[in-house]
Amino acid sequence: MKHNVYKVLTTLAVALLIGVPMSHAQSRLQASVPFAFSLNSNYMPDGSYEISPAGGSAIVVRNLDAKKSCFLVGFMHVEASQASGTPNAKLVFHKYDNQYFLSEIWSGQSSTGIALPESKREKELQTANNLDHQPELVIVAMK
Repeated sequence: MKHNVYKVLTTLAVALLIGVPMSHAQSRLQASVPFAFSLNSNYMPDGSYEISPAGGSAIVVRNLDAKKSCFLVGFMHVEASQASGTPNAKLVFHKYDNQYFLSEIWSGQSSTGIALPESKREKELQTANNLDHQPELVIVAMK
């Protein structure tokens, strides 16, 4: 328990130290996720979610029903193809059997999204199942 609290506080401190003023273009987005999923090795229950900037280059994902949050700091920005235009606001999950992992966040405000690194558990599932194919993609719309 102490280790998890220390990890969250360290992540928050790093996010605040990186602190770059937030753009007004960034806003809070909401989604109803009908299944539990993994996010940075954290269990996130199904329910109503809010995704919002947390200062600097950090993002917070909050379950409004369970009052559970997860801070995202180590992510990459990805570009949608020019042919597809600006993607809609959505969450993209990787699904392996009955386990879901948050993979991408798209705000719908630009052609740039956020790609999250695969967690240790997701890599273990790929190895254990000897997956040569891509995981099933599940998309949840945000508003």
